[in-house]
Amino acid sequence: MNIFELVSGSISMLVIVPLGYIAVQSMRESRDLRRIQEELTVLVRESKEISQDVQRLQRELRTEQDAARVGIDETQRTVEHVTAIVERTAEQVTDVASDTLALAVASPGAATAVTPVEQQATRSRRARHLVRLQRRVK
Repeated sequence: MNIFELVSGSISMLVIVPLGYIAVQSMRESRDLRRIQEELTVLVRESKEISQDVQRLQRELRTEQDAARVGIDETQRTVEHVTAIVERTAEQVTDVASDTLALAVASPGAATAVTPVEQQATRSRRARHLVRLQRRVK
């Protein structure tokens, strides 16, 4: 054998060891890369699902907010209606109280004597007042 073959063979063997190490490392890294790609795919899928859930929840919230707005509007109308009824009732009570006071002053037990004609007028006025009250209540 000649020296050239011996030197070139030795160099070839020495070069193969690092190349083998590099080949094994690249196989390990390619497996790791595949695993990372799979994990990334799973994460992308999960993030899509989460964004769909968020959109669904936002739609539900908008729907609930709209329903709450409608409920608030209905409550406000009801309060206004009740307020109007209470004001009308207060006016009616005031009218009845003033009429009752006038009747008490003009009643037979009062200090002044009431004639049968005045009693008849008081009754007819009371009847008219009752009719007015019945109309207001309806």
